[in-house]
Amino acid sequence: MHKAIEDVRRHIDRLDTVLITTLAERMSLIPEIAEYKKKNRIPIFDEKREQQIMKKLLRIAEENGLDKGFVEEVFLSVFNESKRLQEKIINK
Repeated sequence: MHKAIEDVRRHIDRLDTVLITTLAERMSLIPEIAEYKKKNRIPIFDEKREQQIMKKLLRIAEENGLDKGFVEEVFLSVFNESKRLQEKIINK
């Protein structure tokens, strides 16, 4: 059993790396979004878009057997970090 748990832990470690690199890739696109919003005088926060994205993500979460509250909490953090980075870029 010891070997089995180690194998599972290695798999989790690989997935954690995938999650981090995917988040980094997502955040690497923020400067492009921020510059577009700055140039076109678009507000950082688009409530309607954020609600549309969340609705889609919660549907995907449900389809994959994930707790919707958990997914919502994770993505609210992602959205907040995105807005924080946009604000930093726009106001520099």
